[in-house]
Amino acid sequence: MRIETGRDLHTACTVLAENALNPQKPTPAKAHYCRQYIAGYFESLRHIRQNGTSESIYGPGNGDPYACLNLNGPRSYDQLAAQIVRTGDWNPPLLDGEALLLIQKTFSDNPPC
Repeated sequence: MRIETGRDLHTACTVLAENALNPQKPTPAKAHYCRQYIAGYFESLRHIRQNGTSESIYGPGNGDPYACLNLNGPRSYDQLAAQIVRTGDWNPPLLDGEALLLIQKTFSDNPPC
């Protein structure tokens, strides 16, 4: 499976969020894909911020690579997946677009982004 659309990401993250509520072994493959996509997204943002190329996109970061993310305290992948699912449920047009648009909407809604 490859996550390309918002629907792909929503489906994979739904599996992860549901598996967190009722853990089963082995963890479903789609849950792993959701985790990998989330990890890749945050690592990409960290890399962009470290290189200083994102000022015009994400606003001033004051040296904090996560300054523009809508995260108040530590979160687990399960919790992040639930946020993605909720955003997809509330914004159905994002499901037909790129997966990146869904995850950006989920984690970039607060100022200064």
